[in-house]
Formats: sequence, structure tokens, C-alpha cells
Amino acid sequence: MSGRNLPWAVSGKGSSGVKKEKKTPGFWIRFLNRFTIKNKLLVTLVPVILLTFLIFLLTVYFISFRETQSIVNQQADISMNQKVQLVDTYLDKLRMETEIFMFDSNVQKKLKVPKNTLDDTKLDEMETDVRRDMYSMIINYDVNVESISVKTINDDYYVWKMDSRLIHGDFTGRINQHEDIARELDGGMLFTYEKLQKGLVTLTRLIKDPVADDELGTLMIDFNLGFLDNLSSSASWDRGAEPTLVIVNTEGSIVFNSSPFDIIEAVTPGTEKLKVSGSNFRIRHTSSGTNDWEVFLVINESKLYRNIYRLTFLQVGLVLFSIILVVLVIFGVSLTISRQFERFQKKISRTSDPKQHTLIRVDSNDEFRDLAEVYNEMMGRIDNLIDTVYSKELLLKSAEIKAFQAQINPHFLYNTLDCINGLVEMNRPDDIKKTVTALASIMRMSIKGAEILTVRENLSYTEQYMYIEKIRYGDKLLFLSEIPESMMDYYMPKLIIQPLLENSIVHGISELLGKGMIGLFGREEEDAITFTVKDNGKGIPQNVIDLIESRQSSQEAEEQFSRESIGLQNIQSRIQLMYGKEYGLAIKNIPAGGSSVTIRLPKLTNDDIQKGGIAP
Repeated sequence: MSGRNLPWAVSGKGSSGVKKEKKTPGFWIRFLNRFTIKNKLLVTLVPVILLTFLIFLLTVYFISFRETQSIVNQQADISMNQKVQLVDTYLDKLRMETEIFMFDSNVQKKLKVPKNTLDDTKLDEMETDVRRDMYSMIINYDVNVESISVKTINDDYYVWKMDSRLIHGDFTGRINQHEDIARELDGGMLFTYEKLQKGLVTLTRLIKDPVADDELGTLMIDFNLGFLDNLSSSASWDRGAEPTLVIVNTEGSIVFNSSPFDIIEAVTPGTEKLKVSGSNFRIRHTSSGTNDWEVFLVINESKLYRNIYRLTFLQVGLVLFSIILVVLVIFGVSLTISRQFERFQKKISRTSDPKQHTLIRVDSNDEFRDLAEVYNEMMGRIDNLIDTVYSKELLLKSAEIKAFQAQINPHFLYNTLDCINGLVEMNRPDDIKKTVTALASIMRMSIKGAEILTVRENLSYTEQYMYIEKIRYGDKLLFLSEIPESMMDYYMPKLIIQPLLENSIVHGISELLGKGMIGLFGREEEDAITFTVKDNGKGIPQNVIDLIESRQSSQEAEEQFSRESIGLQNIQSRIQLMYGKEYGLAIKNIPAGGSSVTIRLPKLTNDDIQKGGIAP
């Protein structure tokens, strides 16, 4: 057979010389090639997810909704059976209770005695005994009884009532009204509903001697079926859709109705559906096994299924939310893939602020991983440089604080020794001893111990200092301290308040001819505490106030301040080095004479100190 006749025959030398034809891409490939990677993911995944959720949505609507209807019907049957059983149980209990009461030999013996044959004392005893028997019946059987009335064959009446405000004649008139019908029933139970109050039912029975079969009187009991409103069943009903219980006697009168409207007039034992005022009702009917009552369970289907529809709409909403969420996730993933360069550029741009930069982590094994490693290495070197510079700044700040502390201590010691020298000149050895003791305590505090103390501890040393000054100045110096108790457990640097008091005494009131007054006041703010020292001295020179508020460096202050004012600048610099520029001194002169110096400090608790919160 010749090769040229074969459909697969090719020309040339061997198969290696065959030139393969390039296959044309299919429609789907050509369609996808028109989009970017981000849009490819959206075009391929979103329709599939939408179709899946649509199928699920239809399944939820047609299957779940019908299943919910079936469950609701089962719950209605359970609720119906429970309530009917509860009514029958209660009526049986009530029948047994009345029989035990009526057939009690002691009770019958009392009912046979005419009241007109008894004197007042025995009459009171008789009525008390009968009422006690009535009350015992209620206590023993725990029924919802409102009142018990008895009429004897001698036309005597005994009434026990839960509400003492009710009129006695109402009960006697009603029992006379039911007496004839109860006599016809010959001991049977007569149930009537007189609409005295919602759920109140009246039971009337003839009292007979079980041996002689003689009539002894009539018993009437008012009991309330309102407890049926609070019956809990295994069904959980939404508000407004609870089954309504209606009880009707053989005369068609409503004995009990827990609904807010009267719809039972159109209901007969064969009625299953009812429409009233635009609402659809489903009726379930049964009969009481104890008496001739007809029991109807009325369910408002409009409200009931409205809640089911609401649940279905909620499910639909959740499905739609899930669809939107999935689409957003797909869109986010596509953006992650298509915008890697843009995100990497944003990461690098944050290096202008060393406190905001973060390391880049790339899980893919591509060029982005190499770029991320170079970037992270560079950030590590920057962090090391920052840590080195920051540590040096902390050491410098600590050294400056100690230097200011060293300036404050000799200044205070100089003024205190000057005070002791004055005591020596006045030949007051006892005061010298007390002053030296107080000075020693203050020096121990300034030299030893923590730099941060509670307000209470600082005030104790302040009081010792003021004791020294009051010894020196005597009645010429008046001192008032008003610090709220709520501030006592906050923390503050030591030797902050004492120099202000010293400044007020030495440079404020020491040259006054009259009495000098100094006040120390504390105030608690939302995020700070303040201490204000006021005096009636000569005030502080305005140039000193301006220099302190200008916040110049301590070296500049030393060149311009006098020896008397260096203490204020040292306190200002010390506070601002520790806590920042928003804290420090605020100085002003009082127009009537004197000065006011306020210290503002951060509100520090023990937890802040433990966490190292003594610096900004």
C-alpha cells in the first residue's frame, strides 16, 4: 500500500522533520485571556458561588419553611393537651376538695346547728370554726380560691373571702340564685361564669348527709382560672403569637378567655379556620373529661407565620451577606495578588517614621521574598541605631535630674541651718533639739530612699519643715494645708512642695511687719493633680515669672536668676525633664498682695510606678 494514500502520511525525512501545527486556544481560554488576574478570579469564582447559594436559598425556603410549619403544629398540639390536662386535673382536685369538706362529720354537725339558738359567744365561736375549716381546705389543697360561701338548711350563712373589702350580701344573693339549680343536680357540680372578673368561675354544690341523704345546705366556691395564662409548655412562642385558650360551657357562655378579643362567638366544635379583622386564626378543639366544658385553642396564624417569614427572611439575609462576604474575600485575594508591588511600596514609605514601620513577611518563594529580607535587615539596623540614641538620651536625662536634685538639697540645708542659727541666738535649746530632729528626718528623706513618694509621705516631711519654720517665726507665721484625702495615695517626686513653701517664707513674708500667711491647697483633675502654694508676701518679680514660663535651659537660668529664685527654676526643670512640657509650675502674683505658685503633676498610681510610669 502506498504511503501517499494514507491520510496521516507526511513528507520529509522521518518524524523529526514534521512541523507541528499550533493549536488554537479554546473559547474559554480566549475569554479568560482578556482579563487581568484579579478579574479572572472574579469571573470564574463568583458565578459558581452565586449558583451554589441560590440552590441553597431555594432549599431553605421550600424545605425549612414547611418543616417549621410542621413543628409549630406539633407545638400547638402539645400546648393544647397540656392545658386541657391541667384544667381537668384542677377540676378533679376541686371536686375532691369540696367532697372532703362537705362530708366531714364535724362540719356537717356544725351546719345543722341553727344560729338563732346560740348566744353571742357561741355564735362567734361557731363562725370562727367554720371559717377555719374553709381556710384549712384552701391551705391543704393549694387551689386558686377567691371565696367560699355556705348556706345551711336553716338559712344561716357562712362566708370566707380572700378580699375582706367585698360585701357579704353579694355572696348571699348569688348563692340564693344558684341554690335551686344545684338542688336539681342533687350533689353534682354546677359551674357558672358571672363575669365578676376575668377568669373567675363559680362552683355550686348541694351539701347532703351521706347517711340519711338529707339536704344540709349549699356550698359555693369562687375560683380563678387565671393561672392558665402563666402555663409554660414545651413550645416557645413569639410575642403576639401565643395560643389563646378559651373555655365555653354547654350554654355557650365563655368561662375563661385569655385572649384580648372575643372571637369565640363565631366558633363551633367543627370550626378549624377563622378570619377576624383581617387576621387568620386556626382553631383546635377538645372537650374536658371532667365536666361539659368545650376547650378551644386559638392560634393567630397571621402573627405566627409572620415570625416564620421573618426567620426565613433572616436566613435569606444571612445567605446574601455570605455571598457578599465571599465576593469581597475573592476580590481581596485578587487584589493581594495584583497589587503586591503597591503594598510593598507603602511598607517602605513608612520608614520615614521609625515608630510605625513593621517587618514584611512574604510566604512565596519569589523575588518579593528577597526584597522583604533586604528591607527587614535594613529595619533591624535602624532599630539598633534608635535604641542606642534613646539609651543615651535616658542617661543624659537621669544625670540632669540628679544634678537639679543636688542643687535643691544644699539650698534647703542653707536656709534650715540659718533657722537653727536664729534659735541659738534666741537661746531656745528645746526648740533647737526638736528642730535638729526634724532636720535629720528631712535630710534622711532627701538623701536616702526612692525618688518617687506618695503625697501622704511628702506631706509628712512638709509638715516637719513647717514645724521648723513656725518655731523660728512664732506667731508671725500662719500655715493652712487643705489636701483632699483622695489624693494621698498618688505618687509624686520628693522635695517638690517644700522648696515652694521655703520660697514663700524666705522671699515672701520674712520681711513683712505683720503676720505672714501661707496656704497649701490640693486639687485632683481628670488626668493630673495640682498643688498650689499661696502667701501674702511681697510677691515674685515679674522678670522671674517670665523667665520660668519661657522654659529656658538651666544654664541660661543660672546666668539670669538671682540666688533667691534658682529654686523655682530647678523645680520647673526637674518636673519637665521627668514628665514633659505639659507639666510644671504656673506662677502669678495676687493683686491684693502675695504670690500663687501651682505645680501640675501627672496622676500616678502604684501600678504606674511598678510599670515604670515615672517618665513621659
